[in-house]
Amino acid sequence: MLGEKLKELRAKHGLTQATFAEIFNISSGTIAMWETGKRTPDIEMLNRIAAHFGVTLDYLVGNEIKQNNFESENYIEQDEDLIILNRNAKKLSPEKRKQLLDMAKLMFKEEFND
Repeated sequence: MLGEKLKELRAKHGLTQATFAEIFNISSGTIAMWETGKRTPDIEMLNRIAAHFGVTLDYLVGNEIKQNNFESENYIEQDEDLIILNRNAKKLSPEKRKQLLDMAKLMFKEEFND
């Protein structure tokens, strides 16, 4: 049940196992094991997954029929590339992070004339 839910959520968001793995900083093989029911994520990871997709833990483990906030107007789908960029930017030195931010500001200014 859990594996099916994870696969369903991943597919609904157009994520490959590799992208899902990158978002949660785990291996693609781990995702495959979860989806086939050979392994189960720990409670901390389940909480992260639920928060990311806007669902409850009950939904993930099959205790709830209806998704919570997943298809509501308030749910904001995050672009996986931006999530990965954010995670990797946090690993940069302060100087490199400032350079990245300056480049982004310049691109926004050029694109939106701000």
